[in-house]
Amino acid sequence: MHPIIGHNKILSFFDSVIANGTLTHAYCFVGPKSVGRKTVAREVAGKLFHVQRDRLETIADFLEVTQERDEKKDKTKKDISIEQIHRLTAFLSQSPMLGGYKVAIIDGAEKMNAASTNALLKTLEEPRGKTILFLISEDEKLLPATILSRCQLMYFQPVQAEALKEGLMAEGVEAETAERFSKESGGIPGRAIEWKEDVEKYEMYIKEKERFQSLRGKPFYAKLQAVEDLFGDKTDHIAAREQLLYLLGIWQMALRDSGEFSQNESLSVYNVIQETKRRLKENIHPRLLVEQILLTIP
Repeated sequence: MHPIIGHNKILSFFDSVIANGTLTHAYCFVGPKSVGRKTVAREVAGKLFHVQRDRLETIADFLEVTQERDEKKDKTKKDISIEQIHRLTAFLSQSPMLGGYKVAIIDGAEKMNAASTNALLKTLEEPRGKTILFLISEDEKLLPATILSRCQLMYFQPVQAEALKEGLMAEGVEAETAERFSKESGGIPGRAIEWKEDVEKYEMYIKEKERFQSLRGKPFYAKLQAVEDLFGDKTDHIAAREQLLYLLGIWQMALRDSGEFSQNESLSVYNVIQETKRRLKENIHPRLLVEQILLTIP
């Protein structure tokens, strides 16, 4: 189990409210993917149950909900379904098996559909006993205001490069590599740790940055040819969109590090990529959205 890198203020806050018995019933953790939101939620749950966070699945009063796969179709399901939320609400309504807290995490809470959020709302409006719910989201704007108003919002920022470097070195990463990973990861600990464990993923990340930076100055048809492989997976559309979201995040990192774009160009392209990431969650063909980015790249 890896130590948590960064987020000391948030961890200290939870140490305090646990000690004082002033936990609220619902928290919404917002921040970039792999920044540490779910890890911190599991750490807090582990403290409530007096176990390591990697042992939570052995606790009857803990439940984690996330997007599922349809095993028959071998595809990722589009939403967190109402059936999943019904199981969650039933779980939270039961008396604790261990006599303490009931804790649940909804990972990717923005993937709940309208029926799911409506089913969750009653539980948030009328929480029972010592129940704690963590909603993990990349963008709170994708959650209904009725849900957000009943949660304590907590924002997770990227970890400072020096703190991330020190955390990686404590994990046995050589200083030069730790510095490179901390810089390239943009302060995202989960990404840097993933590279530590699989250097091929780091190499893929660098190649994707180079691809994006090579798009500048090319005619539109050449840009299209350069990104054609982004649309190759026609079997699992949901997983393909998730992968595209990940790659668009790399494009934003490449834009940050590139010296080829003016400030106005960088802002314009960044905003179009950000809008594309949001619209990918709608039923719009990814190719059309990516073409808009290519048209914006000078």
